[in-house]
Amino acid sequence: MNKTIITYLITLAFPLIVSGCASPPTVYLYGKYLEPSKVQALSEQLTDQGLNVEVNDFDFPTSVSTNTLLYSLLLQSPEAIDNTTSIAEHAGYSINRVQSLTQGNHWYTKNSLALFVFPDGNRPHGTLLAQDLIHNYIANGCGNGERLTLYKDGTYTLTLQTPTSSEDVKGKWKYRQFPYLELQEPNSPYANYYFEISRVESEDKVSKLDLTHLHLLNANSTNPLASECVFTYGVRI
Repeated sequence: MNKTIITYLITLAFPLIVSGCASPPTVYLYGKYLEPSKVQALSEQLTDQGLNVEVNDFDFPTSVSTNTLLYSLLLQSPEAIDNTTSIAEHAGYSINRVQSLTQGNHWYTKNSLALFVFPDGNRPHGTLLAQDLIHNYIANGCGNGERLTLYKDGTYTLTLQTPTSSEDVKGKWKYRQFPYLELQEPNSPYANYYFEISRVESEDKVSKLDLTHLHLLNANSTNPLASECVFTYGVRI
């Protein structure tokens, strides 16, 4: 077999090899604000159309305030953009923003997309959703208070520092209306702690910060937290 024929056969085979090795895009489904059953239903619909799906409940970027689809510039199947948009809209989530992603996420160099959805299509203006509060907060000026953790199941752990050890106080947290948060201990007929929520942007020597503050409202003699108590959670943006 001469060199020309060998070269010709290799040329024919190469597209087949590339085609056989190509993998479907991965859709990173940000399901933090959806009910688990709805996340599962949307994930299954995407999978049924041949897309890989990875579900997470990570925080949304602060710039995302509406149903959004971001896609990598290295996306191997551009039609996945329209397919994902169509599937989401069929599931009841109209995509209001489609944009290429060039920086800021670990997956932007991959064959992937990110789908961010809100139950009503948009983040309520000027407020927070309950899911935005699920974090581990560090105390500042809280007396015996050391740390406050709000969990997804509606429970909390308040860590208090005593002279000899730490004590974890548990209970349920309630977010009835912005900007107020309630903490209620077991067997208590009413909330034991009331906080006012604020959210601000700050900056240090490294980068900008998105900070959520919980300001204590009901300091009193029976409350182990100091009157100036503020619990804070921060994320770099």
